[in-house]
Amino acid sequence: MSKLLKWIAIIIGILLVLIVVVIVATSAKAIDQDDDVRANHGAGASSVDPSYSGLQREFPALNAPADNPSTAAKVALGHLLFFDPVLSENDDFACATCHQPDLGFSDGRVTAMGAHETELARNAPTLWNVGYAKNLFWDGRLQSLEAQVEMPLTHPDEMGVGDTAALVA
Repeated sequence: MSKLLKWIAIIIGILLVLIVVVIVATSAKAIDQDDDVRANHGAGASSVDPSYSGLQREFPALNAPADNPSTAAKVALGHLLFFDPVLSENDDFACATCHQPDLGFSDGRVTAMGAHETELARNAPTLWNVGYAKNLFWDGRLQSLEAQVEMPLTHPDEMGVGDTAALVA
């Protein structure tokens, strides 16, 4: 009986070794490369060549008023203000609190947390490519970034500023 068990163990061992050899041999086999679709169909939406997916060939124009074009100085000021908590009622809450760059310019929460740790009704929308958006906020109520910027500042549950004139002073 022990000889029979020995032979069964040897056969199972040989089968396991063969299975491992087959798996290693098949996984080491080179696979065919996919064709580079960019050669025939363009490199994407920002390319001057036609795109593979049929998207636009160039980015659309920014949603910025013609009478107030973007400048390097305005971009630098916007960067400073975006991270400045002094814009909130208690000087402890910046735009970047809810729109964190490391989290895709959102806050990673299901619903946003406003000033005074107030749970808001919706999550903080991402700000990626917001300059191209034609409708802002989840309900699309505003059509320009200039009009949008005042809403979170003055909303009592968001940044809670009661007097925007005091911010300027």
